[in-house]
Amino acid sequence: MHILNGKKILMIGNSFTYYGNCVVHKGRDILDLESRQNDEGYFYQICKSNGADVSVVNWTWDGHALRDTFGEKCEYPKQCMGVNHFSYLTDLVYDYVYIQEGTRNLGAESSLEICKNLIKIFKEANPDVKFIFPVHVGYYILNGYADVYANVPEFEKLGMSIVGWGRLVNDIIKGNVLVPNGKETYNKNSFIVNQSEKDGFHPNMLSGYITALMTYCVITGESAVGKDYSFCTDTCVNPAFNVKKYCDTYYTYDGATTNFPSVFASPEDMRGIQELIDKYIAEKLY
Repeated sequence: MHILNGKKILMIGNSFTYYGNCVVHKGRDILDLESRQNDEGYFYQICKSNGADVSVVNWTWDGHALRDTFGEKCEYPKQCMGVNHFSYLTDLVYDYVYIQEGTRNLGAESSLEICKNLIKIFKEANPDVKFIFPVHVGYYILNGYADVYANVPEFEKLGMSIVGWGRLVNDIIKGNVLVPNGKETYNKNSFIVNQSEKDGFHPNMLSGYITALMTYCVITGESAVGKDYSFCTDTCVNPAFNVKKYCDTYYTYDGATTNFPSVFASPEDMRGIQELIDKYIAEKLY
């Protein structure tokens, strides 16, 4: 039996987790736990395609840092400002908790303290729960957040498994690493949306798949090579996986174009990216 079969997974985060369909976008006004259960984004689809029947709870909100999601009052200046999000999380029993910090954080020290508190809370509900900390692409593309990814070992000391998908994407964009046997030419738009002058840092569908697959492989210890990705662009699986609609929505600034659909269509490139996922996990390249 698959090690994730029957497991409950809580995905905590913001747009750096949902923008690329790792989980499917939920609005800021959807607060209740019931509406956020049974998410069928890319992470769920990878588990399903590998024989694991999992339950995924989508606890992500646009623009939120952990202090917004788990503080007494949300500080994000939108419709949920002042809300106690944590009060809506009425079930604390999970097998895995994925904790993604935002980029409106107070620095690595604050993030560590919040993670320490969350670990305590969730372990009281289930002593065997395991934790995942993704180091997302925003830490590299945005300025001023080096204190977080420079202190990744401190998160590891808390017993959190690290998913370093941000550096992988950043390295391909900057040409620090080449996709093995890749046919495509990569640039920022291959992985990052380009909707406006101010928004050039959110992950696209290809980055969302990388996030989901790397998380799956870190949890299971399985190789990324050969894993299914056919669902990523299949609207019959989920309407959110509509590539044309996604490109028409998120590649609009200054004539922006993207080749991520061509990457999904290239077996050589997808295998090469999967090989890099294995390499970055094995060598702990965060």
